[in-house]
Amino acid sequence: MSRLSGGLIYSIALALVWGVAYPLTRMAEAYASPMVISVVRVGAASLLMYPLARRLILNSRMLIVSVLNMGLFLVLINMSILYSPNPGLAALMIYTQPLFVAVFEWLMLKRRLSLMRIGGVLLGFMGVAVASLSSLSLSLGVVVGLMAGLLWGLGTVLYSMWFRDVNPLVANASSSVLSIPVTALALPIDPALSLTIKGILLILLVVLDAQVLGFMLWFKAISSERPSTVSSILLLTPILALYFSALMIKSSVTPLEVVGAVITIIGLFMVVKSS
Repeated sequence: MSRLSGGLIYSIALALVWGVAYPLTRMAEAYASPMVISVVRVGAASLLMYPLARRLILNSRMLIVSVLNMGLFLVLINMSILYSPNPGLAALMIYTQPLFVAVFEWLMLKRRLSLMRIGGVLLGFMGVAVASLSSLSLSLGVVVGLMAGLLWGLGTVLYSMWFRDVNPLVANASSSVLSIPVTALALPIDPALSLTIKGILLILLVVLDAQVLGFMLWFKAISSERPSTVSSILLLTPILALYFSALMIKSSVTPLEVVGAVITIIGLFMVVKSS
């Protein structure tokens, strides 16, 4: 299997896995706050991943990418899901990340931006703006989601620069361990937790789906392909999240969200074509 086909397979599989994670997380938030879910995700993933990795990378660079790609990102993503009217809309805001990756690649890696790529980035932002109009206001969930997309975009490029050749098991375990203090610091904001069998099972599903399997696929994809290519393919995730949210938790999908998603996807394809 070529590196290109492998990266595509990892990215598409990841879009499916993380698309399901959004409604799962929204369901789990009926039993635990976003802050609790974030701590449990990295804590449980550390326990599961370290025995497989059998070593950790603990240095300043790994700390930076861990905070951007996992620790702070998890806190923001869960808050975005909680404060958005639809978890699929939260996903759409967060997956402006490919647009930020294109900009950071240009600024940090000195990769030239063609007119088509610039047009795709601008069109993508236009799609996000259209989708945001569905709530008739710039909600907190939208703002937090955009912030998560920005920081994740920066972290993606930095990880590709510094740790592209690191074993994904080691990268996942290291990032999970280093993210524990970050998520724990946010825990006092909302420590709500209701221990029921259903709640525990839902949180466990989020850990296995989004954290263990999801980030394993993400690290594999980033190790196989250019960050902007992987990130652009992952823009399928909010579209899948809208579908899975309607299917699993009966969230409504407004016409503006559909139009915004379509515009964003067109921008995505322009970015990919210009790569």
